[in-house]
Amino acid sequence: MSKLLTAEEILNNAVGLGRAYVRMVETADALLERKPFWTEKLLLRIVRALYSHRLREVVAVLPPKLTDEVMAASERMLRVGKGFTKN
Repeated sequence: MSKLLTAEEILNNAVGLGRAYVRMVETADALLERKPFWTEKLLLRIVRALYSHRLREVVAVLPPKLTDEVMAASERMLRVGKGFTKN
């Protein structure tokens, strides 16, 4: 028998999933900027399109406050990426 999730757990899961989608899209973009071989470019474009679509779906059903939390993953990733590239 599986445990039923509370509304808070469902929302937390949705936020976590949305953050992962943001990171996937940004990672695909970063890799595409490096001019990969055509097969990798094709796969990255497919991945980016899929997770962009999924991100829009998640954001569409979340309250604005939680949407802000999802999109904050983008700002955190950019800060980490900038610090990492300076090393």
